[in-house]
Amino acid sequence: MNDHKDFILVCISESKSNSIVIREAYELSLKENSKLIALYVSDKDKFQLKKDKGFLHENINLAERFGARVEIIYDDDVATQIINFAKLYKVKKIVIGKNQDDNKLFSLNKSIYDQVIKKSDRIDIYAISTNDKVVFNRFNEKNKFIINSIIGILILLFCTLFGYLFYYYGYSDSNIIMIYILGVFFIALITYDELISLISSIICVLAFNYYFTQPTLSLSVYNHDYIMTFIVLLFVSFSTSRLASHIRKNAENSSNMIYITKLLLETNQLLQTKISKDEIIETGCNQLSNLLKRNIIYYDLKNGNIQKPLVFKATEDSECNEEDYLEEEEIVKWVFMNNKNAGATTDYLPDAKFLYYSIRYNTNVYGVVGICLGKDRLDSVENKILLAILGDISLALEKEKILEDKNEANLKIKDEQLKTNLLRSISHDLRTPLTTIYGNSDILINNYSNLTDSMKLDLYKDIYDDSQWLLNLIENLLSVTRVEDGKTKLKIEPQMVEEVIDESLKHVNRDIKNHKIKIEIEDEYLMADMDVRLMIQVIINLIDNAIKYSDDGTYITIKAYKENEKVVIKVMDNGQGIKDNDKEKIFQKFYSSNNKIIDSKRSIGLGLYLCKIIVDAHEGSIKVEDNKPKGSIFTITLKASN
Repeated sequence: MNDHKDFILVCISESKSNSIVIREAYELSLKENSKLIALYVSDKDKFQLKKDKGFLHENINLAERFGARVEIIYDDDVATQIINFAKLYKVKKIVIGKNQDDNKLFSLNKSIYDQVIKKSDRIDIYAISTNDKVVFNRFNEKNKFIINSIIGILILLFCTLFGYLFYYYGYSDSNIIMIYILGVFFIALITYDELISLISSIICVLAFNYYFTQPTLSLSVYNHDYIMTFIVLLFVSFSTSRLASHIRKNAENSSNMIYITKLLLETNQLLQTKISKDEIIETGCNQLSNLLKRNIIYYDLKNGNIQKPLVFKATEDSECNEEDYLEEEEIVKWVFMNNKNAGATTDYLPDAKFLYYSIRYNTNVYGVVGICLGKDRLDSVENKILLAILGDISLALEKEKILEDKNEANLKIKDEQLKTNLLRSISHDLRTPLTTIYGNSDILINNYSNLTDSMKLDLYKDIYDDSQWLLNLIENLLSVTRVEDGKTKLKIEPQMVEEVIDESLKHVNRDIKNHKIKIEIEDEYLMADMDVRLMIQVIINLIDNAIKYSDDGTYITIKAYKENEKVVIKVMDNGQGIKDNDKEKIFQKFYSSNNKIIDSKRSIGLGLYLCKIIVDAHEGSIKVEDNKPKGSIFTITLKASN
């Protein structure tokens, strides 16, 4: 079967007999193996389809049941829109109803059928005879006609009074005629009704004849030259009213198109500036709600699960409420799974109050948007706006995902680089103490008898120090790995701060003997919530750091006190201090503010990083500041025990 098919266009109207036209068009499409398109063009201002208008809804639903794609357009020139639409889709045949009884009373226009016939070019027109007239909204139309008639009468009365002033002061007839022409112009602009404009044109001619031509207060005319004046006045008045009506319609259409174009451009620009997914969704849905003047709901998809909907309200007065979209969650799941639109006006559950579209890019589905329709439906312009904005949202979300994937890839690359650097650094740092241990051990083994007790003690001391440094390094590496991978489960319990500090001092570098340790604890029963094993390691690292970067004989002070339901522990030294530009970096992995060799060993920047991730796991904080006049203060804040 050939995939390419010709199109047959069927024209939809509000009349009951239009169903006959649709059925005939469907039969023709089957006979010629063509695709059916149904078009409704309204020559009125855009009405609200929330109120049934004639048999329009039934006709549209019938066309959809026959597989036709329905398009709705609003324009005053119905015939031109039909022909333009047919040319756009390269339609070969147009099926349209022809009402034999419709004489278009009080209208100077030909029937839509006649206009289409006249404007068609190489397009076959199939006319289906109908015999009923379209009658709908009689009450509303009657009220509107009465109001417009009153407006027209008031304007003509004002023109007549103004004309009397001109007549009284001796102005020429042409000036009075201009007043009436201006009045008809305003009537056309205000009432937007061609029938009222035509009647007003006739009345202004009669009024001019009755009040301002000889004999006055009579429809008789002494001067037959006025007859031509009346004809010209009637023609000019009606032409002016028609022109005013078209100007108003074009102005409104242009204003609407400018507004829509502006919002679409604004939407695109706004989405380009948004980075996070939440910002993109909020911006896109708000713009969609503003453009369509309808309430919007959005369902996000995270880890394969549908999240709670976000609601964007254009108006509080809506046919759709919370119960409606909660009842329609099964439709949302179907849209997610099938990546197709569903709900109102579609083949799948058309009685729903929301029309649901998936926000997708290729095969990636990011979420589902629901548009509140109720008994309404989107016209062609609204549908194009919807698809345009959904396309912009999808593209923005795809860019955000690509950027996120790129960042993750960069993080992985950076992590691999850090691991490589770590291995290199560890290899270098391990080699030095291991070489020292090996050399000292070799001396002890081969020259033991030749060494004095003092020399042996120095060698034993060096072996001990290097072994202790290696143990601390390995312990830090293992702790960092366990905490980062989440394998270490914190056992947080109330602990006596003084006991934790005392235990930490038993395991620090034995060079602590070369410094003066000062402990200041506000309350000997001061307690904090902590994992004692990990917190001991934190304090050990801070004290070792103070020993490493301060001179022998200087003070290292450890203070602890309670402040605002928090326990504060400070480790203070009188060392060389830390530069301001290094203070924010020293808690980063593999960062060392001082890369010079200390006791033949170089820091690889894990100690302070480990301190930070352990304190963060306790939901505490750690910071560094200057110890005036010299040195550094490391401050830990933990939750106090109740």
